[in-house]
Amino acid sequence: MEEQPAQTVELEEKEHEELISLSEEAEARYRLIVRGLKEVIGANQIRQLLKDGKDPKIYWGTATTGKPHLGYFVPIYKISDYLAAGCHVTILFADLHGFLDNNKSNWELLHARCDWYEFIIKEMLRLIDVPLEKLTFTKGTEYQLSAKYTLDMYKMSAIVTTEHTKKAGAEVVKMTESPLMSNLLYPILQALDEEYLDVDIQFGGVDQRKIFMFARANLPRIGYKKRSHLMNTLIPGLGKSGKMSSSEPLSKVDFDDTDKEIKEKFKQAFSVDGQPIVKMEDGEMRKNGMLAILKHILFRYLDKHNRPFVAPRPQKWGGPQTFKTFKEVKEAFARPSGPDSLASGDLKNGISDLLIEFLSPLRKKVEENYAVCLKGYPGSRPWPSATPGKGAPAPKGKAPALTPAALDLRVGKVLEAKKVEGSEKLYVEQIDVGEDKPRTICSGLAQHVPLEKFQGSLLLVFCNLKPAKLMGIESQGMVLAASTREKEPTIELVQIPEGARVGERVSFAGFESSPPDTPYISNAKLKKLLKDLHVNDEGVACYKDAAITTSAGPCRSNLKGGALS
Repeated sequence: MEEQPAQTVELEEKEHEELISLSEEAEARYRLIVRGLKEVIGANQIRQLLKDGKDPKIYWGTATTGKPHLGYFVPIYKISDYLAAGCHVTILFADLHGFLDNNKSNWELLHARCDWYEFIIKEMLRLIDVPLEKLTFTKGTEYQLSAKYTLDMYKMSAIVTTEHTKKAGAEVVKMTESPLMSNLLYPILQALDEEYLDVDIQFGGVDQRKIFMFARANLPRIGYKKRSHLMNTLIPGLGKSGKMSSSEPLSKVDFDDTDKEIKEKFKQAFSVDGQPIVKMEDGEMRKNGMLAILKHILFRYLDKHNRPFVAPRPQKWGGPQTFKTFKEVKEAFARPSGPDSLASGDLKNGISDLLIEFLSPLRKKVEENYAVCLKGYPGSRPWPSATPGKGAPAPKGKAPALTPAALDLRVGKVLEAKKVEGSEKLYVEQIDVGEDKPRTICSGLAQHVPLEKFQGSLLLVFCNLKPAKLMGIESQGMVLAASTREKEPTIELVQIPEGARVGERVSFAGFESSPPDTPYISNAKLKKLLKDLHVNDEGVACYKDAAITTSAGPCRSNLKGGALS
């Protein structure tokens, strides 16, 4: 892999001191520790450890909420560098942090999700031949509920303001104008983790920077040492927005994606041919998620096996193109059309083919253990190969019958809601549907459901509708509501049974569970299905005669005999 030039690693020391000189061996270890990183804070602390012949202790934490995806290979590969440099590495499954982040998961789900995180991260490490015996794995609740830790949390709470913690956590947890106390505690706990895990360095993405600076400023104030911090770049999404989000299914690659789905996601990925790439170190990362995946993940795989990257260009245009380094790829991609240029279509095919090869052993392990995933993410589809549907070829002959299984209808929780400025009818909400980030959804319920009743409510959300703009706001789903069949109807939210889990996908009694239409259901299918949604005479929400059911029982409404839409 290409070595990251030293000048691209930013050193943020207030003292602006000169770097401590090291022996040739120690310098090589330091270069391995910092290579490819976006930023290093506390460089001399690390160098002093190496000069003294010590092995730095590093921790990386991940909150167990959304499902791990391809982007996780960036920190996983970096962890392999730390181990090769002789560091001791602890991986924290931050279950308590996951709970504090807007209550995205209840404790039962958090325990199940910890099991999935531990399984998938260990398998990712095995895939790139990282020996697990060199690593320490721990859960936050194994030490974060101790009396001493709790007392330190109170100590730090007494010396920082809500403004400090709100600013520190802004890039990591959802901070509203009036944030939950749990969100404000998040940076305090993450800072204390450095002390209680007894590490010299915390490693994370650049989105963690404000929390890292919060820790450096405040740990010494309660008697603990200031640590160093290492930050890696974040892989952007495959779409034009550059964001990798669960609410944008085409923006990321999941480990249960089929070959066909991976090919389709790269086929639709945003890419502009022959466009000069400014700041080659990271400029293309903000514009082209494909290049970021190739640089930070796939070239690590190719370099290990001493293989070039091959773009399968058709023979009529000159045949396959071979590139030994990522630098050659990005230079060819930036050239205008010509025999030496690399076209988006060929780049997409080359990356998707290589990615399918790379992930194949991991996906076999995922399939064998998919029951663990379903326990932690009950709204997930069955394993794709189990039933025709998403990614699987439809059987020849008659078209499959239309069923409500085409709908991705999930239990959601309103985290924040407010009226849309300039509209008497619309609310705009942030709704948790079991993904790594809440969805922004607009609902025409402002004249029917009081805001105080809407806030914090559980409801049903259509999650595979194509995003639509309402009053200039992109709505990423639709809330299902019940209504009477009158000219001026009474409208209310569908009632979710107690014990239903946020993010779970509902089922329709009597209809076989199968993958929903993705990424979006067609408008024609949606209209047909909506015609048969209603509330029966017993007050049960139904599709035809089939109850709309959660893991805790059927959904209901007081508006017996009413419509659902």
